[in-house]
Amino acid sequence: MTSIIYSRRDKINLSDVDYNIEAGKDYLEGTSKFKPVKVELNVSNAKTDQVHYWINEITNQYADFVVTNVKADPNKISFDIGSPSMEDLTAEDIEFRMKEYLDMNVPPFEVKELKVQ
Repeated sequence: MTSIIYSRRDKINLSDVDYNIEAGKDYLEGTSKFKPVKVELNVSNAKTDQVHYWINEITNQYADFVVTNVKADPNKISFDIGSPSMEDLTAEDIEFRMKEYLDMNVPPFEVKELKVQ
């Protein structure tokens, strides 16, 4: 009989899973320079580690998006978002995508208001 040895997996800290956040900040300079828009969410009960994980998933779902300047506290989340490959992307386009993302990916906090500028 062959025995299987399972290794114990370390607990994943969700705040360590934000590998896409800030990864695209180099796009803000140089030949691919673009101007991101600011997204603000008025929320309640937000936990910072869950927020970073949730925002990171935006860049997984919308691969062309770059997210930078993430700030989170229990009542407000803000970040800059845009795409270096879509120069004609507007704040309205981002707002549409954010609403779509909120519908498809239930956030781990209550969203009271979404602002995109």
